Amino acid sequence: MQIVGQLLDIAATVIVLAVPVALIALYVWDKYLQRQHSVLKTHPVIGRLRYVFEMLGPEFRQYFIWGDKEGRPVDRDTQAYIAKAGKYGSTVIGFGSRRDFQTEGFFLNNALFPKNTDELAVDQTDVVTTTYKYQILSEGLISRKERRIRATSLPWALTERDAVVIGEYNKVRMPYKTRGFVGISGMSFGALSDNAVLALAQGAAIAGHTWMNTGEGGLSPYHLSKVYELRDGQAARPRDRHEAAVFDFVRKRRIVSNFEILRELADIPHEDMRVFDMEENPYIQAAERMAAAGVLTRKAADLIFQIGSAKYGARSDARGTFDPEAFMRTAGRPEVKMIEVKLAQGAKVRGGKLPKSKLTPMIRRIRGIPMDYDGDVESPNRFEDFRDLPSLFAFLERLRELSGKPVGVKLVVGSEQAMEELAAFMRESGTGPDFLTIDGGEGGTGAANMEMADSLGLPVYSALLLADNALRRHGVRDRVKIIASGMLATADRIAIALAFGADLVNVGRAAMNTIGCINALKCNTNECPTGVTSHKPELKKGLVIEEKRFRTANYLTTVREGVYMLAASCGLDSPAGFRREHVTFKDRNASAVRMDRVCPYPDETGAAARMFPDSARIG
Repeated sequence: MQIVGQLLDIAATVIVLAVPVALIALYVWDKYLQRQHSVLKTHPVIGRLRYVFEMLGPEFRQYFIWGDKEGRPVDRDTQAYIAKAGKYGSTVIGFGSRRDFQTEGFFLNNALFPKNTDELAVDQTDVVTTTYKYQILSEGLISRKERRIRATSLPWALTERDAVVIGEYNKVRMPYKTRGFVGISGMSFGALSDNAVLALAQGAAIAGHTWMNTGEGGLSPYHLSKVYELRDGQAARPRDRHEAAVFDFVRKRRIVSNFEILRELADIPHEDMRVFDMEENPYIQAAERMAAAGVLTRKAADLIFQIGSAKYGARSDARGTFDPEAFMRTAGRPEVKMIEVKLAQGAKVRGGKLPKSKLTPMIRRIRGIPMDYDGDVESPNRFEDFRDLPSLFAFLERLRELSGKPVGVKLVVGSEQAMEELAAFMRESGTGPDFLTIDGGEGGTGAANMEMADSLGLPVYSALLLADNALRRHGVRDRVKIIASGMLATADRIAIALAFGADLVNVGRAAMNTIGCINALKCNTNECPTGVTSHKPELKKGLVIEEKRFRTANYLTTVREGVYMLAASCGLDSPAGFRREHVTFKDRNASAVRMDRVCPYPDETGAAARMFPDSARIG
């Protein structure tokens, strides 16, 4: 003990002497030697606190300063909504709303006599038989005791009457029909980690009746993730050892993905390049045979193949030359249901940006980026294949003819004029896109210039009203479906988007939140603390695919239920019935006007201009 005491005394003496020496050295460096920082030269040592507070500022604002409705780009209440929907399958709150009802905003018009659940036009046949939710047992200041339970979920799918069919007008060979109305927005593998793409793809597959957009980074093996579940009452009928191994594996785990089968039975981790050939793996082939025979249930997300200006997955060289054969290798896959040509997205009206820190060998192979290239990857501002509406429509027609599938355009509405020109040309030419994905200026991104994200493009509600009016005015609204995106994370925002003209809705950051995103704003740095947008192994491992996929599935089914309940409260039997008259705008002076009067349909009277002179700032 005496020796230990002496060692502690020596350590204390060293610390007492070292600290002042270090501070003196830091003072000399800041004041006399460094030339970069003015604050440190005039306020040595103590000036460093500025940088400490600057680094901690975002976290302090998010957790201690901003109110529940103030945070940007995702406020705390929205984060809580997504988390509760994904983890507990519920969005119930107590005591009352924290919305500031004195400010201007949109409100849904409740009916005097809402619909009962048994009066809704909803299809609940495809029950989600295996998911996992949590029950809170006790909650303390720094801990929460929970129990993970196996559960089922109702799908809350549209009926055949209200199913959305895309591609009918242009008579595509393989039109796309969906009875869901919420899908996962375009987020590339590269912007997202492989674990993130796997969790989202599997979650969408489990929820059913939904789709996942690949983003402009091309179709990765991870987008092709499937899940297998044992059918009730099925006994093993294996024809070989591979089928026997798969059957036993699924029976023990209840629900497994093709990547789990590769990892556990074939010893192929998902980072291995051999996943490109997984369809030739005997264990995957065994699972597919058993699914075809009805022993297993196979689920997979419908995919929208997005083509950006760099044309990843559809090009023949590093310059981005369009290649029909490369395009068909991707677009021709049965999992791909539609093709989307990305002109722009809300956060950046240009092509994508991928920092070099995120370039892994897997990403290079998928995008066709040379292994010796050492720099950031930036797509061109626009396609070289077209420069006006006639050449754009010709390009769309070429993709449609090659693939036989619906082809759409993702765009950002910047003005009424642009949408008028698009709609007019659709009328004159008799052709055009099968769908329009309208991304609001509040849309997210993995990397964008701030001045572009802040000021280019209208918010999604304004954009929807302008687009819907222009298409109706030129008599082409029935030719094209509209998919809306732009922070439509909650059921009420989705319902309003549907009322303003959307047929379907995409969610991006909300989907990221379901798999662990905490809005750290580090998507472009490869330092995402939860591994959602990082490719570093030590950060990626924080995202447990087999856990987070259920959060995504639960969120999707819960938010669909929420939209149905809002429709019922508005006196509708289905979300397909939402129109502008189901939304009222209230201004700061408590004046309330129904939206079909604020922004009337083109075939209706112009009374709105007289009743609400400054309606331009709303619509």
